[in-house]
Amino acid sequence: MENADVETSANARAYFKCIKDLDFIICLSVVSHIFAILKPYTEVLQSKNCDLGQCYDNIEKVALYLAELKYDVTKFNELETELENFAGESDIILTFPRTNKYENVSAYLKNMYETFIETTLTELGNRFSKHQKILTNVFNLLPSYVVEKEFNNVKQAFDFYKDDLPSNDMNLLATEFDMWQHKWKKTSIAKKPSNVIDSLNALLSLRSFYPNLYCLFELFAILPVTVSTAERSFSTMKRIITILRNSIGDERLSNLALIHIHHDIASNLNVEDVINIFCKDKRRIKFTNK
Repeated sequence: MENADVETSANARAYFKCIKDLDFIICLSVVSHIFAILKPYTEVLQSKNCDLGQCYDNIEKVALYLAELKYDVTKFNELETELENFAGESDIILTFPRTNKYENVSAYLKNMYETFIETTLTELGNRFSKHQKILTNVFNLLPSYVVEKEFNNVKQAFDFYKDDLPSNDMNLLATEFDMWQHKWKKTSIAKKPSNVIDSLNALLSLRSFYPNLYCLFELFAILPVTVSTAERSFSTMKRIITILRNSIGDERLSNLALIHIHHDIASNLNVEDVINIFCKDKRRIKFTNK
């Protein structure tokens, strides 16, 4: 900071003062502690193989843990000790001005801790709870559960996706459900698919007999849990389209995107064969006499 120009030094001192501010340190400590719990779950939710059932199961578990953590005195004391150790190592004084509304640092930390947990629980509820009933309906269609269910237990799922199904006639859908249920009644539990992908594979050869069920399972098999898939697509396009914005036709852009996305397949291609195929095509150069 001392060797830089006036403006840079002033900005650096301001940033340095901010990160040593007691409010910032306490907020950072709380957020870091809670997000450390959520980190494994966020990574699972961003994975390509995470289905909706696994997603909601994980969210319910972490929400229950956070609700218990809010009133766990032992965990709070551990957080307070970590804050004190960090402050000691960073030469930060854990005291408030007399004008502060909190009696001490511990009271402020406790308020921030409980408020942030409550906010996190609210956001998790807003993000995931509204689709939970529909998800439960679809899971009732899985062979592992369908035998003990009635059509009313899955009707909401059919109604929600009626515009995407081959038929939206509830009588026809109820009949298809009854036939699907009857199919798995005499099958042992070990042979009954317990997830959407396995159920979809079981329906593959029978899709003509259960077109609506096949369509419904197909929708849930490809439905992303989060927006990570779309964000990965945008990142891919950003890497393919160069900064110079060179003109790229749709066909070339699609081919480059496929190569980039399925790089494991592209890496196994024989480059010499690709070059030979490319050389066989005639160049589209038109010569004109002037």
